Amino acid sequence: MARRGATIFVLIVSLLHGLAGEVAATDAGQAFGPAGAQVQFFDRAFSPDFVATADDSLPGEAPRPVKIFFRVSELGHLVVVSGKVVAADIFVSLGSPPFDVAIPNGRFPVRLAVLQGSMGRGRVTFARVDLSDVPAVRWAPAYPEGHRRDVENPNEAAGYEVSSGLGAFFDPEAGKAALAAIETNDDLLEAWLDEGQIRGMREKGSSGFRLVKDSGPANIVVFDTGWGDGTYATWVGYDAAGNPVTLLTDFDVLDWSKVTE
Repeated sequence: MARRGATIFVLIVSLLHGLAGEVAATDAGQAFGPAGAQVQFFDRAFSPDFVATADDSLPGEAPRPVKIFFRVSELGHLVVVSGKVVAADIFVSLGSPPFDVAIPNGRFPVRLAVLQGSMGRGRVTFARVDLSDVPAVRWAPAYPEGHRRDVENPNEAAGYEVSSGLGAFFDPEAGKAALAAIETNDDLLEAWLDEGQIRGMREKGSSGFRLVKDSGPANIVVFDTGWGDGTYATWVGYDAAGNPVTLLTDFDVLDWSKVTE
């Protein structure tokens, strides 16, 4: 990454706060309404036969339709041992709290929907953890533990802030183990950056970041985030019985109101 030196500086400063227990998941002054036009694509973007048309024009320009589809990147499996999952930028917020939804322990596949076509080619649009093979019939915002909902807008989703261009899923026990390891190895995160960049370049059709690292009793799964830095919401997919079956982060790559099939 071109901004690697700046990233290292930012993550070191931020991790000092995390070690002190001061880092918390934040909506960074932004709130996201209930899933709108994009919710119908949370599953379909991962289908191999999905093709749609998007308007690639800028405001004031004539419509410019382009074909889009997605390449699915299989990262590996997320290991959950505490019944909790965190979504965060580990290079600046490794001490973030987990979501307040109970997750089964086990090993769960992590997949990325990577946009193809002439609009935003190669951008990670969705990242998801599949907790079950049962399809989701309802989606709701995922809130971090301790999050205080807006009384006037109780269904708004709190996003996590990305400042390194990278996001991750991990068990909080993996986060604690990583923080402890960083205290004794100043070069650990730099080594992770190198490894993730190399794996990303080796993936066909990708110049992004891919990393799966064991950490304590669990692991950390890291990937690049859409257009880079920003604040991104995670959603929980529930089955008909009300059980969580999917966690999905939306990286706001597309204006879904301009996508048609």
